Amino acid sequence: MRAVVKADERVGCTFVTDRPEPTLGPGQVRIGVGATSVCGTDAEIYHSTTAALELGLTYPVTMGHEVAGTIVEVGPDTHGLREGMRVAVETHLGCGECFYCRTAAGHNCQAMRLLGIDVDGAFAERVVVPARSCFVLPDEIGLEAAALLEPAGSAMHAVLRCGVPLAGASVLISGAGPVGLVLAQIASAHNARQVVVIEPNGVRRARAEQLGRGVVGLDVQVDPLEWGDLVTANRHGFDVAFECSGALPALTTLVRCVRNEGTVMAVGLVNGEFPLAVTRTLITRGLTLRGSFGRSLWATWDRLSGLVLSGTVDLQQLITHRLPLHELPAALDLMQGDAGKVVLLPSLDTTVTRRHSALAI
Repeated sequence: MRAVVKADERVGCTFVTDRPEPTLGPGQVRIGVGATSVCGTDAEIYHSTTAALELGLTYPVTMGHEVAGTIVEVGPDTHGLREGMRVAVETHLGCGECFYCRTAAGHNCQAMRLLGIDVDGAFAERVVVPARSCFVLPDEIGLEAAALLEPAGSAMHAVLRCGVPLAGASVLISGAGPVGLVLAQIASAHNARQVVVIEPNGVRRARAEQLGRGVVGLDVQVDPLEWGDLVTANRHGFDVAFECSGALPALTTLVRCVRNEGTVMAVGLVNGEFPLAVTRTLITRGLTLRGSFGRSLWATWDRLSGLVLSGTVDLQQLITHRLPLHELPAALDLMQGDAGKVVLLPSLDTTVTRRHSALAI
């Protein structure tokens, strides 16, 4: 079958047409990939960065993890799913047996495998996943938007974990990538009093203002506190902040800009150590600094899909480009500019045979 394969630790990937079909085992389903979206982790893997190598990839591996499609085959001892069902996939594959998996916290599984890293992923015509990792789609959600439920779920999970009622709150977000844009929409949908998004890219700032009702986009050179409304000024900071860019300086800014006893959620994957004055920050200011990783099964997915169905969160508008699988390098190049979410559609790969690609780092 057609697939994008990471063969070894060298920079680049290979588009092939003869990738063997993954073996279908008990409790698994085979999905015909309808749409699969590209994320920053895919860029790290493509470029064989230190962060990617630390993931411990299983070579050769089919890349990609954000995916939606139609079940084309059901393995033995699989219950509740059947051929023809449209599904999106939770890409953090828990073992199903540990303490976390048995207590509805499978995103913390200590034996977790990752789609497109430990097992063959979604940049292919078909992918095999555990049946328990499938989210059955409502008819109203198309496959392109459904492929974004996984990254958008990271935003939803952060909201559910923050512990701050967003209605009437002032919300500060750093990073107007897909996760930050979904967070802005969720905050608006929950009637946040004020939503401010920090983003250096002007096109992405404008996109944040377009997608979220009443959202204000600010350049990173602007002090967010200068744009706080009267209530935010009286409280000397925002009620809650979400760091989605993965930039260490942004996390420092958010800690400075939340009010006493405010909450900072670390969502973007940050490289490096975060210096923290414990007494002056956590103790005397009473701040809550909390991390958020993955998605809760299935509370995150249910809540997010409800917002999508109601029209208050628009995932389709996050998509700016649609490309065939073999143009993954072009997709990664677009992501360095003004692109929003780039979706790969296997149905567009009709004539290309084999191609090795390596962009300059």
